Amino acid sequence: MGDQQIFSDGVEPGGLRTSQEIKILVCYMLLGAGEPMPRQAVLEIISGNGMANFFETGSAIDELIRLGHVTESDDGRLTLADTGRQVADTLSGMIPYTLRERSVKSALQLLTRIRRERENTVTIEKLSHGYNVTCSIDDGEHPLLSFTLRVADDLQAQMIRENFLNDPVLLYRSLLAILSGDARISIEDTRITIDLK
Repeated sequence: MGDQQIFSDGVEPGGLRTSQEIKILVCYMLLGAGEPMPRQAVLEIISGNGMANFFETGSAIDELIRLGHVTESDDGRLTLADTGRQVADTLSGMIPYTLRERSVKSALQLLTRIRRERENTVTIEKLSHGYNVTCSIDDGEHPLLSFTLRVADDLQAQMIRENFLNDPVLLYRSLLAILSGDARISIEDTRITIDLK
């Protein structure tokens, strides 16, 4: 792996400045994620968090694929090969711990979100006045919970979608506890507290 200097546009202080460092971080992040990741997600995590330049990260991924350290599926998912695993194991100490930790944490959060979006659905329907937002939690073939809310605008609809997908299980547990009488609810002025048993 070469050690050439790279463009640093968008790179925060302490970010990666060489192609070699970026390639090691990509391998380390894929190793920590433990499963294939969409190429675009890898790019966004690394460049979006200021760890490295977007274009240089894309070039580093291309080079890892060319070297056989990473494979890319037809649907754009990156998988770490055995040689990439060796790179991550042996060279990860060259990358600051904070960047390694942040990259893996971001990757795991993203994979959790992808799973949630696959297992839970939100549909937004535009009406003549407002929007219907339908949120569903499925358990394999059978729906566990489905509800529809009517909201005033697209901004509210998107906010409901995001908050629902952030933790649909919490919503399910809370609603089930309230309806079954297994929750203690206290209402104070503008605050509602739900204690789940």
